[in-house]
Amino acid sequence: MNDEKKSFQQRLASRIKNKKSKNLKSEKTSKQNISALGLGLKLATDFVVTIIVGCLIGLGIDKMFETEPIFFLIFLFLGIAGAFLNIYRTVLSLNNR
Repeated sequence: MNDEKKSFQQRLASRIKNKKSKNLKSEKTSKQNISALGLGLKLATDFVVTIIVGCLIGLGIDKMFETEPIFFLIFLFLGIAGAFLNIYRTVLSLNNR
């Protein structure tokens, strides 16, 4: 009876150990997925917000000087260039890690 009990405890301990190691591996991959999601959201937000801010500045200047599409187009292109510059900087900082 004692031998059966020890055998059962050993099998149980080995299964618990295997389960814990599998859980640790899945936690690491889920943390990597979350950080990848965060990076994607940061890049998308930086891209969209920079372009929107450029457009709003252009529209504001167009209203002030009563020139319709000139400053809007200028600041639209500046916003797009700034958005790509932000993405480039973020990618460079990721490579330096």
